[in-house]
Amino acid sequence: MKIEQGILIPATLTPVGEGITGASYAIVVIAGLSQRCVVKRAGDREIAAECLCALLGNALGLPTLVPVVVTDPRDNTLWFGAREVGYPSLSSRLRIGTHADALQMQALASILSAWSQVGQVISFDELIVNGDRNPGNVLWNGIQFTIIDHERTLGIKPMQLNKLAFFATNQFQPQLVASVQSAGTSAALAQQALLGVGSTVWQMIEAEFAAVPSVIGQHCVTFSGLARSNLGSLAANTANAMTPMFARQQP
Repeated sequence: MKIEQGILIPATLTPVGEGITGASYAIVVIAGLSQRCVVKRAGDREIAAECLCALLGNALGLPTLVPVVVTDPRDNTLWFGAREVGYPSLSSRLRIGTHADALQMQALASILSAWSQVGQVISFDELIVNGDRNPGNVLWNGIQFTIIDHERTLGIKPMQLNKLAFFATNQFQPQLVASVQSAGTSAALAQQALLGVGSTVWQMIEAEFAAVPSVIGQHCVTFSGLARSNLGSLAANTANAMTPMFARQQP
């Protein structure tokens, strides 16, 4: 996966109408071709976090969207964008508003606990310190999942709860919780091995950030360092994500 760069066509902006980040659909010209993307105004740290998490998630085999650093030609400000996949979020699918009712929570647990990669994403969220994996940040077409919206990760916002772990196990059925916890812990150990000493993933990420505007690229070392510092406690934190009485370990 690459960090793409493109030019926004402002006249094509159409609000998505979901979430709190003010995302819009728009046409973005990427390498001379018009592409339909989801775009949003964001600060340079948030854009960098989005790009790094997309690259890191993809390297771990997770379904992330291709990140795009978008230039608004009206004032040359930078936006974050991602190529649109064409299917909605779990929130839209289940018609969840501000709060999910009991039936919606049950449906969420059923869908998420059956997802083959749920443990991997729970571990990934511990790695990137993401406390905002709500149903609006998981796209689902009935078969495929895609994870989105990482602008609050990597220390930008504090993580109080692994929301994906909570939603996947909210029915508190012992067998279900044990299954998701086992999958998450196994995934954490695999991610520790893949991203540990000698891993080339971090060099790949650095190379991608070297090609983007410096205002974005300057955050790569800090954000990569934070994620790497979480590797040592990743398995413990992932297991504890489904046992909230245990405190999250700090690196």
